[in-house]
Amino acid sequence: MKKSLADFNLFYTLFFPMVQFGTLCHYRKIVVRGKENLPEGEHYILAPTHQNAMMDPLVVLKVLYRPIAFLARADIFKNPVARRLLTWLRISPVYRIRDGRDQLSRNAEVFDTARRSLEQGIPLCLMAEGTHNNRHQLLPLVKGMFRIAGETQRELGQKPLYIVPVGLDYDHYETPYHSVAVEFGKPIPVQQYMAEFIENEPHALNHMRADLTTAMKALIHQVNSDEHYDDEYAYCHQHTPAALHQLGLRNTVWNRFVARRHTSQQLSHLSPAELQPLYEKGSAFAAECAERRVPLWFASKCPRRSATRWVLQWGFELVALLVAVMLCWEMLPLWLLSNPIVYLPTHLIARAKVKDPQFRSSINFGIRFGLSMVYLAVFFVVNICVFNLWRALALLFVGLLSAWLTPKIFVLLRDVCYGWRWLRKSPKPQP
Repeated sequence: MKKSLADFNLFYTLFFPMVQFGTLCHYRKIVVRGKENLPEGEHYILAPTHQNAMMDPLVVLKVLYRPIAFLARADIFKNPVARRLLTWLRISPVYRIRDGRDQLSRNAEVFDTARRSLEQGIPLCLMAEGTHNNRHQLLPLVKGMFRIAGETQRELGQKPLYIVPVGLDYDHYETPYHSVAVEFGKPIPVQQYMAEFIENEPHALNHMRADLTTAMKALIHQVNSDEHYDDEYAYCHQHTPAALHQLGLRNTVWNRFVARRHTSQQLSHLSPAELQPLYEKGSAFAAECAERRVPLWFASKCPRRSATRWVLQWGFELVALLVAVMLCWEMLPLWLLSNPIVYLPTHLIARAKVKDPQFRSSINFGIRFGLSMVYLAVFFVVNICVFNLWRALALLFVGLLSAWLTPKIFVLLRDVCYGWRWLRKSPKPQP
């Protein structure tokens, strides 16, 4: 019998905490809401938005901190090495019509494996959009997940199965050290569709898809306009300080996401004539940010009227860190030697070699994580041979501490630089 995705895997168990730590170091902050909506002790399917390629499942794993079975599109399994790695990580391929009609029959075995994992209590995570998207807009959902849900509920009988919508929102897709907002929505019980599923499966699948679409859109910053996408997205960032004030919220990662989502929801009720001046404001705001070389996410969290306070705060934190480094100056060579991978601009490799911007963050994460694991392992063995086990463990701890702390210094440097650019006077127009 073929192994289930839920079967014990020693290497996966040992590797899992390392991936968790790597994801923690890759992001500045991961803010989570709605975990109480997860059906404790029940069978459920996670349906996250698909915004950032392989980083989406890594964020879900980091948030839940438990083994999860994943299904992913088949084309990323073409490379034999990638296929072994993904299979080892409990990720199975789902074949689409673009992969060839003759491949679709292979989904039966994949879906059967997924059902067995669900029956054994392992949550299944499936990106319901079928492919990732570089816009803050939900794509049409594919039917494969709903077919798995219906068949699994049939096998479970009276035991309930749920679909849990998950919203993911990134400050920036491509580069590391940004923030992510994660929200788990109310679980959707599959049992309510079963009578129709048995009588008319296509209609039941459409009903499930419509309900999940509505639930997922409520969890994300859904930009309404396709034609004026960039202008609306920029306006939502420009309006963030005013929306925070209107909602009575503090300026935090989560609240800024809520403010952007609230602004888009308000815009959805306006007429084209009412929207046009707002789009113009958004376009002008985006142009100003581009001129100052400041990203939208920074300009929205650091409005100009309070930019001085933010820059002083970040500058003070940066100076405090640098003073701490100076006090430990003699340890600086050891700090650099313990984990030099942190200082490598590996994102430039991903930017040069990967055409799809949504995959660049995933490739960059893989490069940094892989090099760090190899380097720290060699560093640990060498220190055991030269010194002893306890000193090797201490130096390994320093390397892990560097992986976690050094990016925070980079983030402070970046924010001080952006803040300075945002405070500068605009260049005078040329006559």
